[in-house]
Amino acid sequence: MKTLLHSVIAITILSLAACSSSPTASKTRSEMDAGTKTGMVKNIVISDTVTPTALTVHAGDEVRWINQRQESVIVAIEGPVDHRVSCRNGFSKAMGMGVDNSTTLASNETAGLCFTRLGTVNYTVRPSSDDRGSLAKSQGSIVVQ
Repeated sequence: MKTLLHSVIAITILSLAACSSSPTASKTRSEMDAGTKTGMVKNIVISDTVTPTALTVHAGDEVRWINQRQESVIVAIEGPVDHRVSCRNGFSKAMGMGVDNSTTLASNETAGLCFTRLGTVNYTVRPSSDDRGSLAKSQGSIVVQ
């Protein structure tokens, strides 16, 4: 009787463990985590223009913004990113809550994010001061596949 009880408990635990890790039918692929850091780095260069403004990456790739201007710029991600990234470099937490969705880059500084959720992320780049120089506010998008 004791062996039977132990067997039933073991089967129940294994069944619960298997069900808890499988995706449910209500989750779509774009809602699930798609990966972790892959080691691939895709650069967005900020000079007189932002290049490229449209970028396609794989889940886990790092997207790095590089400011090659003499003036500082602000890179801002539209919407919250705290549940969409697995790594951040230069995008700090605001008061310990989530990931700050913007950063100021001085001349020759970089900042990066590793996006782990599928979908499109929009961002803007703008001068950090009133002296716009030759850079107007630029918009871009990153498609995470």
